[in-house]
Amino acid sequence: MRIYLIDGYSLLYRAFYALPQSIATSGGLPTNALYGFTSMLLKLLQEDGEIGVAVVWDAGVPEFRVEVYPEYKAQRSAMPDELRRQIEHLDRILAAMNIPVLRVEGFEADDVIATLSRQVPDGVELRIVTGDQDAMALVDGGVKVLRTTRGVSDTRLYGREEVVEDYGVAPEQIPDYKALTGDPSDNIPGVRGIGPKSAAKLLQEFGSVENLYANLEKISAKGMRRKLEEGRESAFLSLELARMRFDAPVRLEPEALKFEGVSPEAREVLRRYEFRTLESRVAELPVAAGGEFELPERVKVAVSGEGVEPGDEPVAVAKAGGRWCVAVAEDSVRVLSGLPERPLIVHDAKRTGVRGAKFDTYLAAYLLRPGMGAYEPEALVAERGLAEVEVEHEDFEVEAAARRAALVYALAPVLDEELEEQGLSRLLYEIELPLADILAEMERTGMPVDRAVLSEVGEEIEAGMRELEREIFAEAGREFNINSTKQLSEVLFEEMSIQPVRRTKTGYSTDAKVLQQLALQGHTIAGHVIRYRELAKLKGTYIDGLSALIGEDGRIHTTLNQTTTATGRISSDSPNLQNIPVRTELGMRIRDAFTASPGRLLLVADYSQIELRILAHLSREPALLRAFRTGEDVHTRTAAEVFDVRPESVTPELRRRAKMVNFGIIYGISGYGLATRLGNVHPKEAERYIKRYLERYPKVTEFIQRTLREGEERGYVTTLFGRRRYVPELRSSDRNQRKFGERIAVNAPVQGTAADIIKAAMVDLHPRLAGMGADLLMQVHDELVFDVERGRMEEVADLAVGSMVSAYDLDPPLEVELKVGERWGSVRPMALRK
Repeated sequence: MRIYLIDGYSLLYRAFYALPQSIATSGGLPTNALYGFTSMLLKLLQEDGEIGVAVVWDAGVPEFRVEVYPEYKAQRSAMPDELRRQIEHLDRILAAMNIPVLRVEGFEADDVIATLSRQVPDGVELRIVTGDQDAMALVDGGVKVLRTTRGVSDTRLYGREEVVEDYGVAPEQIPDYKALTGDPSDNIPGVRGIGPKSAAKLLQEFGSVENLYANLEKISAKGMRRKLEEGRESAFLSLELARMRFDAPVRLEPEALKFEGVSPEAREVLRRYEFRTLESRVAELPVAAGGEFELPERVKVAVSGEGVEPGDEPVAVAKAGGRWCVAVAEDSVRVLSGLPERPLIVHDAKRTGVRGAKFDTYLAAYLLRPGMGAYEPEALVAERGLAEVEVEHEDFEVEAAARRAALVYALAPVLDEELEEQGLSRLLYEIELPLADILAEMERTGMPVDRAVLSEVGEEIEAGMRELEREIFAEAGREFNINSTKQLSEVLFEEMSIQPVRRTKTGYSTDAKVLQQLALQGHTIAGHVIRYRELAKLKGTYIDGLSALIGEDGRIHTTLNQTTTATGRISSDSPNLQNIPVRTELGMRIRDAFTASPGRLLLVADYSQIELRILAHLSREPALLRAFRTGEDVHTRTAAEVFDVRPESVTPELRRRAKMVNFGIIYGISGYGLATRLGNVHPKEAERYIKRYLERYPKVTEFIQRTLREGEERGYVTTLFGRRRYVPELRSSDRNQRKFGERIAVNAPVQGTAADIIKAAMVDLHPRLAGMGADLLMQVHDELVFDVERGRMEEVADLAVGSMVSAYDLDPPLEVELKVGERWGSVRPMALRK
């Protein structure tokens, strides 16, 4: 018998980054990681012979490793939202495939697999499926590693010979190997300056790290001996971190892992995720009898071409080509050429073109589970145990639309009730539903663009890149491909002998953080490369990218997304007009390419420090409230408090630092993060700024602690409008995940409330603009951009300010700053007449 133990997160991450993120269901759920993981699983299950399979997941970072080294895995970034949204669906797929899952609280998957690898009985072969090198230490006789070498499709089987061939050391020496080379993925430091080849050579000679350091005087190369001497403490710390545990409370039971076949519903489950190829592969596998996996009851829907009379009762609609399918009852669908005169229920009104919808199941599902993304009707129906729909029609498009209309009809009352129970009805009916129509109109209107300005800026950027190229090549002493990480690394760290900062699996890093550190050390070439990359990004993204998207009407029509952010913020893509850099001269020049229509001017209405005002409202911090009520500059006030100086003694630099602290607090910033943003401050000094801020503003501290406590108890935090942001990370045993959750929990009520306020303002203002000679063109975080007839500017500006300041009765009150001009990047302050 052969048993496969799959390192769950290793394979899942491999699949996520190996496959395009464009792989998604027609409803928008990203499925690239699901597809890759399931494809690999099927490859194992289709092997001949008796096999057993289990997926092993991490269940928290072991305390013993964090106690030894608090920075263990601390550098790992949070799981991407697009991946997080897929995890719960993988559990459903594994259940349908009858694959057991192993989790042992407080142990990583590596340690669970290591423990099981020492329990393999005679006659059983164990294969560990992973993309990580750690498992190589477990190779021994009947234990081998099936390592994914590229994506998830290419694999290599490692026995003892293959480990020695690839690493130059025996399997049992792998922890020693990592102790010397380090492991960036786990933040294991290793010994600075010792690479894979040197580590292998040392271990071939001395056998282990302990024996190496016991015989350090035998190393003749002075440079090598110095590196090892300086890295002694780090080497032994790394060795302790690299060694796996073999004492996880788990037993290997081959019979319990034996694969008998998939559940009868496996094909249907894969069909939901639109995995047609995988569905056909599953059909080739045996089907296990019985099982607990259940699907909702199927209801057959009759489709006819009859008309629908006008009436007050809502009907659900979905489109098929030029026709509409209308569900008028639980088991009845009509095919019409146009929409009936009735209140309409729809799934994603903005995308389907329905205006004035009575209910939108897509928006409702988003409000109930923001940031999850699994909003297609089929998944929503399955999650709630509602009846599945079976439709038979000769036209495939009509069949699909009829099925969707019937599902939406069934979902609407259920989701409506859930919204009411969770206090979210107001958000749907008063904000999100009317906003969908407004965003659709903004997308159709688009923003006028001056192609000549884009071209002119592009030429300037190219000239700047050529000049930087000359300076970089002069310092390097030769020409090379600046965009090649490998060639740049060779130039910096081999030919110019610059001391490397950080090692990756493929060599020395040349990412932005590394280059910034090198520039601070006085290496001018690093600063030039940073600037070169900035210019290359500006040209590729904003010059070439924007130019290609200008329509025949001379406008760019972005897509404004209503459901992609967990905080409720509107986002922009294809292209992203919210992300044009505004802190640089070139960025503002790019904005200058966006113009008013002929005979009009652009009006920009921007909330003044809205997030800090919301923080003051939520915390009731007297110092913040007083600053806003009296019109005092809040950043100057914070500088006076944090740096213990009189307000009139606050310098521009102190104000800049205080501004970073003010906004950093909202985003749960760390001392290291604040120091990075400030650029010229040590992390310990930045930590003192944060500590002093919280001491001087105790009500803010109370707000943070209260929010975290309530978030952990309830599992979510809310905005002033009741919008929920779920934060399961607050209950995580993983320290890094918990810290990530704390940052989310503090920020979401503030940023989410700001998003709700500007949405409410848009909903109030938009109908008032009718007949005013003004169009709402764009929303960028806290600002609205209008295209206004010159003679109506004062009137429209007055309306905009009125709607924006009255969107919520905030204390301190909301304030709006106005700017006007012919070009977006050159707008200038405007004051309303009293």
